[in-house]
Amino acid sequence: MNTQMSGDYENKENTFSVHKINESSMQNRNFGADITNNKILVQDPKPKDHFPPDYSNNDIFALLYTMECNNVAKFGYLRVQSDINERMRAILVDWLTEVHLKFKLVAETLYLAVDIMDRYLEKVPITKLRLQLVGVTAMLIASKFEDIYAPEIGDFVYITDRAYDRDMIIGMEASVLKTLEFNISSPNILLFLEHYCEILATDRKNAMLARYFAELTLADYSMLKYRKSLIAAASLFLMHKVMAIQPPWPESLKSCSPYNEEDLKICSKDLCILFQKAARVNLQSVRKKFSLPVYYSVATTQINNANSNLYT
Repeated sequence: MNTQMSGDYENKENTFSVHKINESSMQNRNFGADITNNKILVQDPKPKDHFPPDYSNNDIFALLYTMECNNVAKFGYLRVQSDINERMRAILVDWLTEVHLKFKLVAETLYLAVDIMDRYLEKVPITKLRLQLVGVTAMLIASKFEDIYAPEIGDFVYITDRAYDRDMIIGMEASVLKTLEFNISSPNILLFLEHYCEILATDRKNAMLARYFAELTLADYSMLKYRKSLIAAASLFLMHKVMAIQPPWPESLKSCSPYNEEDLKICSKDLCILFQKAARVNLQSVRKKFSLPVYYSVATTQINNANSNLYT
């Protein structure tokens, strides 16, 4: 994988570029068990009664719908930042996606890292020189929370080509945790998406395509305006549209979620735009990742003539 950061990653008005991944330093390092893909989205869906009989799946997700707006950054938070902007955030999230893949971390870690980063930036103004430090620290905290084999601090020193040392990362970790009052997690997009795919017994490749749509939203600042469960539902809705699966939002999902088809159209249109322009933008980590065979190469999916006008 080519991890040299392109010159296109610079914003001409507010120059910002992430430090490249140090491939030579990482060559002989083992970053953890490759369990990233041993998740429900690439396994056969679990039977609908896989929860113990004393637990109600519907009750659990009813609670999660009430919790999903806790511990999240609000859209528009970048107004408190004078030295960083949407483009810089997008560059950093794109790089974190590449780091996440290199470290072979579980899928949830990336979603949580972006959440932690956004929540910290919402509260603490920082300079662009420290933005990548916030990003790698968020990834460190998220991997400790989600992964069995989390990378060590030294791994993040290497991954930034020693742009930050151990003490700087530890100091930022303390600052992030104190600022967030140690409230780390909230329900993420992937949790809801897995739930919806499980209900429909969605096959592996189609579920992965929906996950690709969901992951494209992470780098797009404007998508913070949508609830995570809504992005998950819209990702599955768009996958059904692209793959010409009818109905695009079945009755079983209407009954187990807060959404009907009309609720999903605006968000899914935004997702469709991200999908259609993914091949043309400079930031390519998500598309390259989902072009790999292990992800069923879903990023190469084409919209054919039969479903080209998805929202007409």
